[in-house]
Amino acid sequence: MDPLDPLSQTGRHLPLAILLVTTAVGAFFGGALITALIRARSELGWFKRKEE
Repeated sequence: MDPLDPLSQTGRHLPLAILLVTTAVGAFFGGALITALIRARSELGWFKRKEE
């Protein structure tokens, strides 16, 4: 059965390229999310326990 994705039918090394691009984009957005959480924790006081 042929794959339904036309990009995977065009070349042999293309799935590796797609994997690398997808990983790079995911790492970028993951880093942005972690940076935003760290900045919000320090600037806005998120995740702090209220002591009684």
